[in-house]
Amino acid sequence: MKKKISFATLLLLSTIAFISCDKDMDSNPVLIQGESPVKIELNTPEFANLPVALSGTDGLTLTWSQPKLTAENAPLGQESSMGLSYAVQVSKDGNFTKTFDAALAEVTDEEGNFTGIPSGYDYIQLASTYASCKGVLDVEELNTALNKLYLYEQNASLPVSELFVRVLGIMTLGDNSSKTLAVSDPVKMNLIPSSWIDVMAVPAKESYLWIPGNGNGWNHGVCPILVSKDGEVFTGYAYMNGEFKFTPVGDWSAEYNNGSFSTVSDNIDCGDGGGGNINFTGEAGMYYFTVDIPNKTIDAVAVTWSVIGGFNSWGGDEVMTYDEGNHCLSVDVNFDTDTEWKFRRDYGWDVNLGAKGDVEPSTDMDDIVANGKNFVGPAGEHTIQLFIERPAQDGLHAVIK
Repeated sequence: MKKKISFATLLLLSTIAFISCDKDMDSNPVLIQGESPVKIELNTPEFANLPVALSGTDGLTLTWSQPKLTAENAPLGQESSMGLSYAVQVSKDGNFTKTFDAALAEVTDEEGNFTGIPSGYDYIQLASTYASCKGVLDVEELNTALNKLYLYEQNASLPVSELFVRVLGIMTLGDNSSKTLAVSDPVKMNLIPSSWIDVMAVPAKESYLWIPGNGNGWNHGVCPILVSKDGEVFTGYAYMNGEFKFTPVGDWSAEYNNGSFSTVSDNIDCGDGGGGNINFTGEAGMYYFTVDIPNKTIDAVAVTWSVIGGFNSWGGDEVMTYDEGNHCLSVDVNFDTDTEWKFRRDYGWDVNLGAKGDVEPSTDMDDIVANGKNFVGPAGEHTIQLFIERPAQDGLHAVIK
């Protein structure tokens, strides 16, 4: 995991095209105020006039010029509290008037079911964003975009399809809002999709598995809840301390007990615990659960969550312990100065949590995501709480006091 500890991504604007965006800490320029976005020069790639099979490439590389956003191309300094990123939009005809998602929303009812075929749309904005004047377009994103734009028929041969691509320069402002400040003319490509995708398939709805037990007073209102995308395999975090059960609803009208499973991890005993309870024999603590209902298996792996950041030079971990009263992980820290920090699991960066959005560092802990942006906290002694057991119901969030 690469740690990011700068307060913002700073851009060194130049009149020379096709350079990356460097850092400058010494200026606070004023943006050019115009009624329409300024121009980005998108280079026509060598493959633009050739049919490109997406199945035969790892990605398509684009380069573009640095847009002139300030008087005399003055750099954007840290004090501006703004950062520029680049997004890519793709269209089937070169027009960019209505997105696929907007058209899909028009034929989707309140329960998420489709009432018709989307129409009248002509472009899609890809999910990936880029910090410099170069981007490698993701093949899977392009294939999905082609399927949405052209709605290919299943089992039909996939044709060479025109795709018009343009780049946008988007400024993230201090209040987390954003504004498109620069845009390129579109460049036409000819692409062959790698596969057919059923873009009209109704997304699977999440289903849940409650874990009432000794660790939470057998209370459905506060107990951990595992999440599943397919209604079969459930995953999530739970504090364990003794006997427990699973229920597919938030009450006792149905349950999975010690007779419901045949294969379990070494820290679980499905013998007769009384009342059908499942006995957790491992040490009390936080565990990551994988429960496969059709295959009757339970796996529970002990995990350690910690806080790491500038206050310990990103070189140590302040281990969190479970607060049974507040049903969260908690740790006390001392920041000598305003400090950037993150959550991570098992003393490594493979699994880490940060702030959602493009602003870094961020003070927003209401919506935490995997591999998110660094948080920032003020100098002083603090208690940090991480609420990780009920992400779908209560939101994966944290509190710093």
